[in-house]
Amino acid sequence: MRFGYSLNRIKFVRMAAVFLFLVVFARLSYLQAIAADDLSRRAVVNRTMDSRPDPERGEIFDATGKVLATSVPTKTVYIEPNVYQDAVKKLKAPPSDKLKQLADYLKMQLPDLQAKANSNSKWLPLARQVDLNTAAKINKLEIPGIGFVNDSKRVYPMGNLAASVLGIVNMAGHGAEGLELGYDQDLFGVKGFLSEETDARDSGILGGVHTYEPPQDGDNLTLTVDSNIQYIVERQLDDLMVKSQPKRAVIIVMDPKSGKILAMANRPSFDPNDYPKYQEPERRDMAITSQYEPGSTFKVVTLAAALEEGITKPDKQYKDPGYLILDNQRITNWDTGSRSPGMISLTKGFEQSSNVVFGQVGLELGRDTFFKYLRGFGFGQPTGVDLPGEAGGTLLKEQTTSKFELATMAFGQANAVTPLQLLTAVCAVANGGTLYRPYVVDKVADAQGNVLQQNKPVAVRQVVSKYTADTVTRMMEDVVYHGTGGLAQINGYQVAGKTGTAQKVGPDGKYSETDYIGSFIGFAPADNPRLAVMVVVDSAQKGSPLGGNVAAPRFKAIVEQSLQYLNVPPTGTGEAPPLQIQPASGKPQSKPAAPERAPAAGEGVVPDLTGLTMSEAGELLSKQGLRMNFVGTGLATGQNYPPGKVLAKGTVITVTFSP
Repeated sequence: MRFGYSLNRIKFVRMAAVFLFLVVFARLSYLQAIAADDLSRRAVVNRTMDSRPDPERGEIFDATGKVLATSVPTKTVYIEPNVYQDAVKKLKAPPSDKLKQLADYLKMQLPDLQAKANSNSKWLPLARQVDLNTAAKINKLEIPGIGFVNDSKRVYPMGNLAASVLGIVNMAGHGAEGLELGYDQDLFGVKGFLSEETDARDSGILGGVHTYEPPQDGDNLTLTVDSNIQYIVERQLDDLMVKSQPKRAVIIVMDPKSGKILAMANRPSFDPNDYPKYQEPERRDMAITSQYEPGSTFKVVTLAAALEEGITKPDKQYKDPGYLILDNQRITNWDTGSRSPGMISLTKGFEQSSNVVFGQVGLELGRDTFFKYLRGFGFGQPTGVDLPGEAGGTLLKEQTTSKFELATMAFGQANAVTPLQLLTAVCAVANGGTLYRPYVVDKVADAQGNVLQQNKPVAVRQVVSKYTADTVTRMMEDVVYHGTGGLAQINGYQVAGKTGTAQKVGPDGKYSETDYIGSFIGFAPADNPRLAVMVVVDSAQKGSPLGGNVAAPRFKAIVEQSLQYLNVPPTGTGEAPPLQIQPASGKPQSKPAAPERAPAAGEGVVPDLTGLTMSEAGELLSKQGLRMNFVGTGLATGQNYPPGKVLAKGTVITVTFSP
């Protein structure tokens, strides 16, 4: 029995072995003959590493070709914990001294770095955007498992200059605010594709590159912003923040004939090179996002509408007892009680910024007509500027606007505007009646310089006639030379402008008697304007908060210096300034300076500029066909070329001015 049982068991084992052999044979035959191609493909896939190389982000230039934003190569530092841990085991002691140096280089806490080095992860990033110098120092440490990946960092060579316009780029390499966001698709470019085959341990390339599609670098932007004018604006803002201590301030400079924004800045501001240090409100572009009741600067719009409709004229007389009662509510002037009540012309009412007069003008316009012009000048909707996040302002509901609200609208209360909206509207007066769309990007070009997009001035609509625009301009000149805008006068240039002092609405919903927004808006030269400027000062804590006192002098400084920079010669037709302004010194006379040789055609002789004002120095240089770059303010105390030097016309002379 036992012998027979053993034979049966042996037979069973043999049969089982044969069966298993057949199964294995069949499986091997299937794998080698039928599934070989698929398995080979899957093996390659398992050994293939795909990546998407980033393109190089495009640069941003100002109107003169200066670099405002660029990218520099950096490294991402990573660690492969398994490689590091294997090396530590072989050494039988962790390289703690080198690890501490690494932590110092990366500005990490040593315990945090040790935790990552000892983790179970296959790959961990330690730091992004490490500069190449630091990366080289890290590489010299020769820490096992530490590696590098190519990276880049966005840098802004001029620091906070035009920061709110430029915006920021996040750690992923995409724009997050400002132009960097608005034109991100152009600036970023297109990622590439790289597929590489490695061995099973990822220790190196085995089969080489399977697929490579190079990234397409981003396009470059050239702006309408001129960094020289931008610098003038920001210098005035910084001085304003120190001397007047407002909560906020905004200044915009535009070319009124095209809509080009030449400068735009606000305070507070930030350094985009280190933007995480700043809160979002500090990074806002208040020129396009801040909505406020503009006050008397808005009277320019009311005046233009009323004159265009023919319901009034400059010499029309209005009763101004210092107050106006409508719907059982009282409207007063900013200077009620300080001047005698009586009849006053529209021109004088504009010069003295009478709310009572303009409240009556608003009633004469009527609700339907007034709202037609509000929309015609672009209020209640975004201007369309090529920047993200623009607010549209707010208008009262037309159907429910009361007589009292209609009157207050006429002198800049009730409705809210952005600084850019109001400046765009006043530019329509400056250029003869045409509303232009503002813009900051002049062109988009690829890395080879081929222009892909050329922006041009866009005329939105004709809002008022040239006759009306010219009449309003003359009346704005009267404001500067006979009214509230005296501190905006510039020797040798005709200036048109309007002051504004707007009461802010307090937490109780009522207009404050102590908190104001002072502003000034204007353009020069009045007959052929090159610049239009808006200055808004929110809640000045020191000195006078009135627009004519806190904002007009900043307008003057910016326009005077910018016109000199642009080589706009003085017209010499300005009216006599008021007593608080020094009278013009007359035509500048250069001191004798014998030329080093007789100038040829196309050459000029450098004059002696010592002791001259900016306007005088600029005029003399302009007569010689030379250009001026200025440093400081006051009277000329130095120049980089000596008197008598013969230079090619167009050469820039740097002149130093001191108080």
